[in-house]
Amino acid sequence: MTVQPFWEQAYRDPDAVAFSKGPTADIAEFHHIIPSGSAILDVGCGEGRNAIFLAGLGHRAEGFDLSEAGIAKAQAIAQAQGLDIRFWAQDLTAFEFAQDYDVILSHGVLHLPEKPARDAFIRRAQAHTKPGGLHFIGVFTNRLPAAPDMVSVTKSLFDVGELPGLYAGWDILHHSEGTFRDEHPGGVRHHHAYEKIIARKTV
Repeated sequence: MTVQPFWEQAYRDPDAVAFSKGPTADIAEFHHIIPSGSAILDVGCGEGRNAIFLAGLGHRAEGFDLSEAGIAKAQAIAQAQGLDIRFWAQDLTAFEFAQDYDVILSHGVLHLPEKPARDAFIRRAQAHTKPGGLHFIGVFTNRLPAAPDMVSVTKSLFDVGELPGLYAGWDILHHSEGTFRDEHPGGVRHHHAYEKIIARKTV
């Protein structure tokens, strides 16, 4: 029997928060650099916390996630807040862009697929970002091994420094790298290594 990732149960619980309330730290700190009314795609949006936060600021946000439970919860939260956000269930490795975006977000997701598939997705995302557009990207690195309960779904931890290297030719506006501990519903505890960038596509 396949064991589902911890977040699936949290997504199905209307009173649980799988990760944390509100936007991710980089969005909370740097959302002011996003031009007004931007078209934003949140890749691996989970419960929709970043897309919902940014839509509340007047941006045209949408998002997808592999988890149907996560999408259902994101839709319910957006509806409760009176926000018109398109959310849908989607495997990022099979996603084909139908438009260009001002901003693309992805947090805690790109290390899950196999490396060729996630690198190909990053290239497609870069190609479908408007000149001057922004990427807010956060991944887990191999500075630490994947958490034991995450090994089966974590296919391609990034090497330290690999993420900014994939953005050669872009302006790196912010970069951070290190480790952190967190706890999720049900007492699930993890120790992760991460790398984050905010990058602007040069015109």
